[in-house]
Amino acid sequence: MWGICFYSKVIRENKLCGKVVAFDLDADKKTAILSQPEDVRNLKIPVMELKILSEPPEFIYSEQVRILRHPEHVGKITDIFWHFKYHCCYYYISVDGIQYHTRFFAKELTKLRRR
Repeated sequence: MWGICFYSKVIRENKLCGKVVAFDLDADKKTAILSQPEDVRNLKIPVMELKILSEPPEFIYSEQVRILRHPEHVGKITDIFWHFKYHCCYYYISVDGIQYHTRFFAKELTKLRRR
């Protein structure tokens, strides 16, 4: 499952506010165990501190993508956030290990095709 982290002490301490995360539910169905992004894997937070997304993001963490306006630039997804005004995900990527500071919407990226 995928969701958006809202403001709380645990979320603030881990810099997750507004971030889109993958999670599994604990047996009690009241606790989310995060699985993505990797740096917070196994972090447990109350489900009520997440807004569950009806569909997963178009791109996931570490996925290889190409920037459509600069097709020579291939990078990987490093962060996924929720845009509250436009109600969609936006992405941050790194290219050759260098973090881009520009946010990209899904329509500006394409998945790298496997050969």
